[in-house]
Amino acid sequence: MIKILLVLLLIDFAIGQTVTGVCFCVTAGQCANNVTNPGGGGTLPGTFDGSGQLDIRIQTSGLGPTGTTGTTAILTTATGSGITPVVVNQFACGVGLDRCCPATGYQCGVRYPPVAGARPPVAGSGQASYMAYPWQAVLLAQDSTYQGAGALIDHLHVLTVAHRLNESTVFGRPLRVRLGEWDASGATEPIPAQEYQVARVFIHPQYTASNLRNDIAILRLATPVTLGQTPSITPACLPATLVNGIRCFVAGWGKSDFSNNGQYQAVQKEVDVPLVDQNTCQGQLRLTRLGANFALDFTSFMCAGGEPGKDACTGDGGSPLVCQIGANWFVVGLVAWGIGCGTSNIPGVYVNVASYISWIQQTTRS
Repeated sequence: MIKILLVLLLIDFAIGQTVTGVCFCVTAGQCANNVTNPGGGGTLPGTFDGSGQLDIRIQTSGLGPTGTTGTTAILTTATGSGITPVVVNQFACGVGLDRCCPATGYQCGVRYPPVAGARPPVAGSGQASYMAYPWQAVLLAQDSTYQGAGALIDHLHVLTVAHRLNESTVFGRPLRVRLGEWDASGATEPIPAQEYQVARVFIHPQYTASNLRNDIAILRLATPVTLGQTPSITPACLPATLVNGIRCFVAGWGKSDFSNNGQYQAVQKEVDVPLVDQNTCQGQLRLTRLGANFALDFTSFMCAGGEPGKDACTGDGGSPLVCQIGANWFVVGLVAWGIGCGTSNIPGVYVNVASYISWIQQTTRS
């Protein structure tokens, strides 16, 4: 029964992502000879929708940026016929092996082994390992003011929340995206971070600022990311459905708590949180200041967390909530809002990415 369930989960999650190609390890010098199989792979009355009561997970002051150890994900499925494979950097293969990739393809949701020279995270600090979240994007204003976070989903697009971009777009402030960042205090990473100008911002047409419904946006980069060039930058996969109960991860540089004493983080931190059923989440949120009449919009939002001291917080807005299914990582949520941070039995609320797959695909293809 467990095996059947896992297979179904893999099928469900794979539907949401069109992977243009996969990479695999072969004996050195044999890359062009190994394309054999097509593939790819007391209660209060409160408010109904939370207007004016949400702790939005974003803060624009206080940070100006300049994993768990990554799992080895060596896939053995070859690319479709008719594409001449090429050897790409050998960062994911052992001695005597080449990493063989289609000339125009990439694999989403892959973490690579640590590279030489990477500083280990401080024990007990909650810091993520370098390259644990290679899809994580830092959003910056032109003066390097921190605007939020997002997830790289292909060579040209970053997925994020709308509630901060709306202001930036209205006032015409240009944005930059930094990929491959880990230590925001300086250029200490063994592989330099890369920056890209944002050419266009797509905000969901039904986004509502007062209650954050449809709080999702897409950034189109001015120049494409060369995927497969570095293990510190890879896109996350897109999901097709929610799977409650599994533990997932969220990372970022946000505050340690929502109070004035909370401190922004120089080194990327991570936290593991369980996905929470939406009905359960709605019931728990009704016991907060949102009140007994609060109705969680199941299309717009999903929930995770509710464990003491484990949550995303202000400054983490737009950070991807990622779940590992098989060998790949899927961005199932984007940090949106909550009631405080890390309070027992009060989950954090995330954008329900699975609800927006059609809009994402339509927008990225336009």
